[in-house]
Amino acid sequence: DHRVLVYQDLRSLQPRADATKAPDREIELHLTGNMERFMWSFDGLKFSEVDGPIELQYGERVRLILVNDTMMEHPIHLHGMFMEFDNGHGERMPLKHTISVKGGERLSVLVDAIEPGPWAFHCHLLYHMELGMFRVVRVNGGPGQS
Repeated sequence: DHRVLVYQDLRSLQPRADATKAPDREIELHLTGNMERFMWSFDGLKFSEVDGPIELQYGERVRLILVNDTMMEHPIHLHGMFMEFDNGHGERMPLKHTISVKGGERLSVLVDAIEPGPWAFHCHLLYHMELGMFRVVRVNGGPGQS
């Protein structure tokens, strides 16, 4: 008999009052790819095919819904800001900078856009990132910015 730690078990040690703030909007992203052709992307588009970054406004709270349309697990990493994993623990949601999305899984994270500038957002399996599962998240505005 043994117990395995799973994402649902994760809880922040300290409650955070801002963790219960409702998101200002939602963005759904599909993790897509073809294992036979070894192509990886977000929403069916490689990084070289997207029109521009995912735009966030400084101070907004965004729910990112990650839908893994592949059968492979993808550790999704956001530079510059933590993601709150919405696993049902309310003000004790865990903070993560990388979230593993299992094949066929749908999950959501909350991001507070508090760091201005462009940030890398990608699969942490580097060969997936290099083959197209990469986007830029740009936070517009903020202190001293127009």
